[in-house]
Amino acid sequence: MKNKIIKKAVIFLIWLGLWQVTAVFVKNPVYFASPFETIKELCIKLSGPEFAFSVLSSLLRILSGFFAALVSAYFLAFVSLKNKWFRDFLSPFVTFLKSVPVAAVVVILLIWWGSGYLVLCIGFMVVFPNIYSNMLSGLQNTDKKLLEMSKAFDMKASDILLWIYRPSYLPALHSSMEVSLGMCFKSGIAAEIIGLPESSIGSALYRDKIYLNTAGVFAWIIAILVVSSITEKIIILFAEQLSKIPDAFPEKMNVALSGNPAGLCTDAGSGKIPEGLSVYSEGIIKKYDGRVITDTGLCLKKGKIYLLNEPSGFGKTTLLEMIAGLRNPDRGTILSGKCSVAFQDDRFAESANSLRNLMITGCCGDPCRELKKMIPEHSFKIPVSKLSGGERKRLGIIRAFLHPSDILLIDEPFSGLDDKTANDVSKWMLNHQNGRTLLIVSHGSLPEPLKNAEKIPLISGR
Repeated sequence: MKNKIIKKAVIFLIWLGLWQVTAVFVKNPVYFASPFETIKELCIKLSGPEFAFSVLSSLLRILSGFFAALVSAYFLAFVSLKNKWFRDFLSPFVTFLKSVPVAAVVVILLIWWGSGYLVLCIGFMVVFPNIYSNMLSGLQNTDKKLLEMSKAFDMKASDILLWIYRPSYLPALHSSMEVSLGMCFKSGIAAEIIGLPESSIGSALYRDKIYLNTAGVFAWIIAILVVSSITEKIIILFAEQLSKIPDAFPEKMNVALSGNPAGLCTDAGSGKIPEGLSVYSEGIIKKYDGRVITDTGLCLKKGKIYLLNEPSGFGKTTLLEMIAGLRNPDRGTILSGKCSVAFQDDRFAESANSLRNLMITGCCGDPCRELKKMIPEHSFKIPVSKLSGGERKRLGIIRAFLHPSDILLIDEPFSGLDDKTANDVSKWMLNHQNGRTLLIVSHGSLPEPLKNAEKIPLISGR
């Protein structure tokens, strides 16, 4: 840290020396003021009553444009994500703001409105396209599998925003804010120099230019650089701290309703399922990756345990996703009650801890107690991204079993687990089945506690 400060100080002194050498060489303060003359002029301005008022007035105008663009871009990016027609409709406007010369817009706005709202409009024009485009790009890059997970667990819109969309768009938003703030200050001061609003940095800088006070112009440039740099750091720091607020929310878990201790869902999915069944299918055909799943009929009874045991690439996961309603068959009918899923590829909110992941997916009961049975307690409060593969696998199983549902769809629950751990997990699963239908997908054999699972066939081919 000390070496870094010394390095910056040396670089600063070198540039200051070059500035002084250039001033000595030019020998004309009207053309090029020296550092001493500039600092002297800056001290004079700082002691005057108009300096602070001009800086604050300009700062208010510039930040008004910046925040108007930030808020508009933030919300319109979400609208564009959900509505392709609106995204296409807004595209020409964004392209226009990116391409049109600022000076031309300044002239038009001066004709229309005068200098009153000039800086705000120019700031909006410069900032909006950058933040909107970066926000939209970040949102579009959101992990589609996490969105499927949110659908499977009926996550609240607020939790989807905070724990799935937020990690995706935040890096893009912060980087675009840093770039946009500098652009906003530059364009805002330029607009003030043209529009000359009263009590502004631009009008004061223009007066010094009229009177050939080069030292005064240099002094204002230094003031602009300092004010813009400090403002940028404050806003970025505030934005970073604001983005961390949801992480500090306490975990408050749901409690199973009285009269329904198993947490079962009493509402079946769409369509009428035959009596006594949890899953019913007829004539399913699904094409995927050059393969075809052909189903002659699934009839999974309530409360029973089933095994779908086929080689890798046979379509087991695809069938599970159709049962859960995450994919639709190309042909045929599939009906099921409410499902909860333990995905083969985990699908967690990586920045959240284990308890938070259970909370946002609507788990019921006493999750802390169940986590202690399956995961070391020191792992509860660390981000899920830092858990081991085995811990992530067990957390996915806990999430599925504690979520209110009629059907438990468990995809490759024992991959990566040693025999003892697999047996312990199997016993835990049986203790928490609570009368629900359990369908396990595996390309290997099941642990001893689950050996009595009824095997169901899956017809798949090219």
